[in-house]
Amino acid sequence: MFRNKFSFVLIALLIVIIGFFVFTNIQNTTPSQPKISLSEEEWDFGKIKEDEKPAHIFTITNTGGEELIVSRVRAACGCTATMLSSDHILPGKKAELKTTFNPVGYEGIIKKSIYIESNDPELSKVKIDIIAEVETIPAPKAFLSNSQWDFGLISQGDFPEFTFTVENKGELELVIEKMDTSKYIKSNIIVPLVIPPTEKKEIVFTYDSSEHAIGETKESIRIYCNDPRKKAFSLRVSGYIKEKDEPTVSIFPTVAKFNLASDSEDGSVNQFTLQNLGEKSIKVISISTSVDYLIPLRSEIELKAKTKENLQLVLLKEKVQNENLEEKKENYLYLTLAIPIEIIK
Repeated sequence: MFRNKFSFVLIALLIVIIGFFVFTNIQNTTPSQPKISLSEEEWDFGKIKEDEKPAHIFTITNTGGEELIVSRVRAACGCTATMLSSDHILPGKKAELKTTFNPVGYEGIIKKSIYIESNDPELSKVKIDIIAEVETIPAPKAFLSNSQWDFGLISQGDFPEFTFTVENKGELELVIEKMDTSKYIKSNIIVPLVIPPTEKKEIVFTYDSSEHAIGETKESIRIYCNDPRKKAFSLRVSGYIKEKDEPTVSIFPTVAKFNLASDSEDGSVNQFTLQNLGEKSIKVISISTSVDYLIPLRSEIELKAKTKENLQLVLLKEKVQNENLEEKKENYLYLTLAIPIEIIK
């Protein structure tokens, strides 16, 4: 009888001890911290067209015992857009992460990553990969030779030119539909301009600085086309316009002297130097003297910008002997300059 009671008590004690350990173990294994769990760590969109924008919703679950806080969702590429339904997730609850991929400009197999940061102490940052095979569709593709035109320092009234090349690297015709420019910029093309596949077109821009204020200039040329990847692009224009340099002619010497007493040829030849100090060419269209015994050896001279030219004047001694030099008489060299005149209606 006593043995039966003792056995019963012992069994009961063992049950209590085992139950205590089981309960303690359950308590120890119950999560008391946030824990992030993803529905997928990778998603393959398969084959898609370049003009598609596929999307997928990932599920973020908090399998921990405290609130999960998502502090940041970052896509490694601007082609991937994300939207999280909630950044605070209670234990046992879920949030949706919508991911949209824009494949424009890509070709072939593409892999992009999304990073999620949270307060999970064991896994503070997790990564999701999205994969797609992008199939390009036939389209025009504009390729530009340059995006900036710096014409440097010019004088007011100058017309600098810039050659800009547009190449079509696509499979369909590229159409330049419109160009927005300032009133000072002109081009040699008429829009719409059609450029066949694999061909290129040179566009010449001319800058009219004649009515522009003196000083620095910063403008742009906006070009619109039918390239689906980039429907508009800009060419930046910059430079500095200074006051116009008018043609200026200097003559040296300003007085010529001949020595009749000299027997050498030096006494019968004199030389003048004409210099153009301006930025534009100027032309001397007529050279003459006031007397017939002074002969210029050139009838006209073209003076280019910043250049010098020599003019020789010969005295005919035999002829001047017959003249009465005792009388007070002044002799002159005459130069006639051609100066352009513009008439604007």
